[in-house]
Amino acid sequence: MNMISITKAAKVGLAAFSLAANVSIPAHATSDTLTVVVTDEPKSLDPCDTDLSGNSRILRNNITETLVNLSPIDGTVTPSLATDWRQVDDLTWEFKLREKVTFHDGKPFDANAVAAALKRAQDPALACEVGLATLKGVKLSPEVVNPTTIIIRTDVIEPILPNKMAALDIGSPDMPNDAKTRAPVGTGPFKLLEWLPGQSVALQAYDGYWSDKPSIKNATVIWRAESAVRAAMVETGEAQIAYEIAPQDGTSDHDHAFPNAETSLLRIDQDVAPLNDRRVREALNLAIDRDGLIGTIFHENAEKAMQVVTPSVFGYNPDIPAWTYDPEKAKSLLEAARADGVPVDKEIVIYGRIGIYPNSSESLEAIQAMLADAGFNARLEMLETSPWLKKLLKPWAKDRQPSILQTQIDNTEGDAVFTLPNRFTSDGNTSSIVDPKLDTIISDASKATGDERKRLFQEAFKYIAVDAVNIVPLFHMVTIARVASDVNYTPDVQAGNEIKLKSVSYR
Repeated sequence: MNMISITKAAKVGLAAFSLAANVSIPAHATSDTLTVVVTDEPKSLDPCDTDLSGNSRILRNNITETLVNLSPIDGTVTPSLATDWRQVDDLTWEFKLREKVTFHDGKPFDANAVAAALKRAQDPALACEVGLATLKGVKLSPEVVNPTTIIIRTDVIEPILPNKMAALDIGSPDMPNDAKTRAPVGTGPFKLLEWLPGQSVALQAYDGYWSDKPSIKNATVIWRAESAVRAAMVETGEAQIAYEIAPQDGTSDHDHAFPNAETSLLRIDQDVAPLNDRRVREALNLAIDRDGLIGTIFHENAEKAMQVVTPSVFGYNPDIPAWTYDPEKAKSLLEAARADGVPVDKEIVIYGRIGIYPNSSESLEAIQAMLADAGFNARLEMLETSPWLKKLLKPWAKDRQPSILQTQIDNTEGDAVFTLPNRFTSDGNTSSIVDPKLDTIISDASKATGDERKRLFQEAFKYIAVDAVNIVPLFHMVTIARVASDVNYTPDVQAGNEIKLKSVSYR
């Protein structure tokens, strides 16, 4: 399949969903209500599950807040519920907390609440996403000094602990400690009014909020899988902001394209034959015409990825070459593997997630055709979010089929430690690679500082992409958001994880 045929197929297949370039965006119904439409329903609204973007975009800095935030401009650590912090020694940090802050249930925010949130996030019985991902590999032991001072001790050197605290959303200590909650209580500018499963999440401005009050008093988040539907809802006034608009739908003056810190890829399950042969994994990469996908199925500003983080992330390796499109070499690698007894004709399942990004199904249909052209026996299976998460997260069935999984990895925190441990170490909750050498590189990098930290993280990215070939990197992504003409809102690089309702107002 060449670039011309991909382009033609993409345009024909997508044309039916296109919207007119010059749409008329009607005025809002009332000045204090807002409707936002996203791709899918949150999996959880528990404050300890914000490592999944579908959850954090509703919770983070809307319902719940963290000790610190990270600047969307340069990733620097900025105050939030903590006003100051310092490293006491290699294993000890002190945080000073904001005074006169209350949770939505009236309970005071203090050091005891932070300690409870830390203990809850690390409880194995709760299986919190933040504990399984961002906080993985380090034990955090809180010590309450006084209501406005907390000491956090680590069992290993953690040079960027404040950055990691930007991932710990803090809920009321009165929330259950032995189970996940569907009724989060935070300190944010909005409180949860109602979660109607399968329909919507309703938020209401919190009168007792400690900082500037939001202009929007009532916000509703709804979800629709189809890009064209989301775009049309803003056109008709059913919504004022719509995320993840597909390139063919995002052609009006009200559509804003921006880099979103996400990298799209296919994760290879390399434990299962024939994917346990490196030649087969290399052939997967050579069989995909990435140039032909840009500007057709993916946004024209998407960039071919060499690794799973963007160039702005500390530890990014600029010396990893992008894969070239070489289906003939892919065929020869498969033939060589076949000659050695590798079952290359075995069916490989491509697991996709409906709505993970615009044209997600179309992208995999094109990739499936490319793989078939190179000699793979690939079958596509598109999944809703819940069954897809079962393929993403461990444990996996021992007798599973060989598979590759459509996924995205985002890193708005600015350091490779927020990407590598959970996704590429032997005990990582989403990792499909078991390699002691890689484990050591990532562990050593996580403890290091400065140039040594960068060097080791760069080594890890090279090992994953070039030596192990554990992934099929695709693109550093671009998102389109449609915003009604009378709404003040500028999406930033964090928009995939945070809706930031407090920043929205009407003109």
